[in-house]
Amino acid sequence: MKTVLNRRDLYLIERIMWKLVKPSELPATVSVESCSGGLTYTAFSNNAVLTITAPCDDDVKPSTLPWTIIKEFAAKKNDYIDLDVNDEDVTLSWSVKGISQTKTIVSLGSTDKLLPPLPESTTAHSFKLFDALLDAGRCVDADNKRYSLGGICFRGEKSQILSTDGRQALIQDGFSFPFDDDVLCPVSKIFASKELREIGDSIEFGATDEWVYFKVANVDFWLRKVDGRFPKFDQFTENVDGHTWLHLDSTDTTFLAERLDALPGKDGKDDAVYIALNDGVAVCGHDTSMKTATELRLANSHYEGSNVVTPLNRKFLKNVLNFGTNRIGFNPTDRTPLICSGDDKLFIVMPLEGDEPVIADDKLTVLMSNAETSVPSNIDKPVKVSKPVPTTQACRAAKPRVKKATKSKGKINAKPNGKVVILDDALRLRNNLRDTLGSVNDLIRLLKSQHRHDKCLRDAVASLRKFQNI
Repeated sequence: MKTVLNRRDLYLIERIMWKLVKPSELPATVSVESCSGGLTYTAFSNNAVLTITAPCDDDVKPSTLPWTIIKEFAAKKNDYIDLDVNDEDVTLSWSVKGISQTKTIVSLGSTDKLLPPLPESTTAHSFKLFDALLDAGRCVDADNKRYSLGGICFRGEKSQILSTDGRQALIQDGFSFPFDDDVLCPVSKIFASKELREIGDSIEFGATDEWVYFKVANVDFWLRKVDGRFPKFDQFTENVDGHTWLHLDSTDTTFLAERLDALPGKDGKDDAVYIALNDGVAVCGHDTSMKTATELRLANSHYEGSNVVTPLNRKFLKNVLNFGTNRIGFNPTDRTPLICSGDDKLFIVMPLEGDEPVIADDKLTVLMSNAETSVPSNIDKPVKVSKPVPTTQACRAAKPRVKKATKSKGKINAKPNGKVVILDDALRLRNNLRDTLGSVNDLIRLLKSQHRHDKCLRDAVASLRKFQNI
């Protein structure tokens, strides 16, 4: 019994299954059988099941193809293979540039595995659901023994998506689920699949006793639930009266995100940076071996409440910026978790212990987020900001001292303590070099094209001369 397979469908199966499970859990076979909508391809794994329905007018005898065949014949373009199934073998026929090709494999018959049941009800979502699951996947810990922190929790009662690794927790609101209980879903790369985003514009979501179910267009997949308990987070968001609240400006967020990885102290035990709220907003990184520090002053941001200096793992601060949580609450009297909020998101993160190291004035480099607009053009001496000495967690001893800045050829160069702050100039130079490299590459391509054209022209002239001699 013959039917026609589209290589594009095989490509979709391969790519999605690679992202759905670990490489060690890839299926051994894929079953093919007729259904009311055409052909159904089904792949079973221990912790995931995938089905793809493709349009087809032919009936096909149920058969099972080895996974190696799926890999071999998968292609991104629409190309077709004839499938001939009988009791003993399966023959695949196709054409390569007009030349017929065939391959015969032993028939494996039909699979005896059953699909997981469909949920009784589902809810429709945009791909914002997958984006939320990708964010949640950054805050998990599969090694926790007390709770099941390796999964993502759908909290049906509160319509929330939660995840935590014990030191940071992300709560995302604004979703509706067709159940009231907690459902734990494993982390998977399938949520980043561009193939799914290309074939559909909405997601059907539901859950059964053992599986979490998703449907995008003609693709259905099930992920086995994670067993165990998930912690509650309500206690962290209570009793926040008296907190100091930092409001991050969007331009300062960009300024900080671009320079956070470059701050000194990245190779330390906790990659600590210090958020200082004292007559301004600053983030400082320390190189304790060299006894130097670099401070990023966020001139457009502000805070409300008591002064505070809090150490934080820079990876967690990066998540604060990436998650779009631009309002951060600090407890000025105790090292309790920071409460970070944004659009339908609440990010809770534990600060580090210890006080900020004391740095001499001449070992501190300061970068201002609005350096080009905040310094008057008629100032001709560099800005120097002294490093206040922290006496407690909540305050610094002294206010910054300000000197002048030089203006050279229309550009202002901040020179704290005689040291030229060159990071912005270096970034600008790097961008210019990239633009120049792009122009050089374009010129090389043009010259190569011209060279090929000249060669063809010389060959044509040589051929014409040969004809003249005949």
